[in-house]
Amino acid sequence: MNKQRNYSMDIWRFCAALCVIVCHVDFLKEAPAEVYQLAARYLPRVSLPFFFAISGYYYINALLGGKKVFKKQVLSLLKVYACWTVIYYAASFVMNIVVEKGDIKTFLIQRVVFFFIHGSYSHFWYFTAMIYTIIIVTILYKLFGKKGLKVLTIISLPLFIMANLGSAYYPLGMQIPVISDFVSNRDVYEVIRGIFFMSLPYFLIGYILIELSESIEKLSSKALGIMLGVDVIFYLVECYLLAYVLKWWDYPEVILTLYPSTILIMILLIRNPKPEWKTYAPTLKRLSGYMYYVHPLCIMVLGAVEQIFSVCIPSVLAYVLIVGFAISTGMILMSMSRKFKWISNFI
Repeated sequence: MNKQRNYSMDIWRFCAALCVIVCHVDFLKEAPAEVYQLAARYLPRVSLPFFFAISGYYYINALLGGKKVFKKQVLSLLKVYACWTVIYYAASFVMNIVVEKGDIKTFLIQRVVFFFIHGSYSHFWYFTAMIYTIIIVTILYKLFGKKGLKVLTIISLPLFIMANLGSAYYPLGMQIPVISDFVSNRDVYEVIRGIFFMSLPYFLIGYILIELSESIEKLSSKALGIMLGVDVIFYLVECYLLAYVLKWWDYPEVILTLYPSTILIMILLIRNPKPEWKTYAPTLKRLSGYMYYVHPLCIMVLGAVEQIFSVCIPSVLAYVLIVGFAISTGMILMSMSRKFKWISNFI
């Protein structure tokens, strides 16, 4: 396996962040319902698994190499998570307590629970899921070595199926006794899904790729191209069936082809580290994180503008404004972070 820094992964992080914003901004919500569901709620889902998979790939590789990465990784995640939580909790306080005159005691209790379980803001479930996943993976590795990772990876496959039965295939899950009771309790199910059914299986894709490293190196470009082509077809067909034919629109967060698609995308990136992209790839990597952190705040502000001025901002324009704001402010903050080191906590 090539040991040099992989700049193509940095570029894909940025592309994945753009796809996440497509989902959250309700892109093309003005279009016919099927078009909106396909464009904004199904097709871009391939983005999020990549964030978990790439983290798992680097973390498990370091773990197997004997490096002491647990403390550093968890503290790094907690630092960024806590800093952004302060911003989002301040905004939530204004909206819930100052504007809507909510109960402050209830607000504070909920925010403590959210921070440790649900995620301090809707998209920050990523942090809690990632931290708990790293804890689980590290404990199993320390206790049982690579055998523990292998068993955990095998267990994660049926867990991923459970993610589907409570997500895109929710109508099917509701037809299965016991499972229907579980997936219908959304508050509990979505917490468990985030950690055990999504984060853990995607994170352990990193272990699969490490174990298959020799085969990945020997895989011909033609064979990889065929595999990717077939995967794209299956991915598009599944999205089309769910969005247009079955119209299962309730919970489109996980679909079956996300798993093989993530593996194949990672293989493609591993085989093409693109050292010629080193001049701008690290910048795009930092921007991708910042865009993920800041974009819900932008959505919140645009929503307030619409309410105050009684206007409706088209989704395409909203997307352009949010991406433009995130990139421009991100570049400014990166420049400022050279002088003010604390700014690096936010980008």
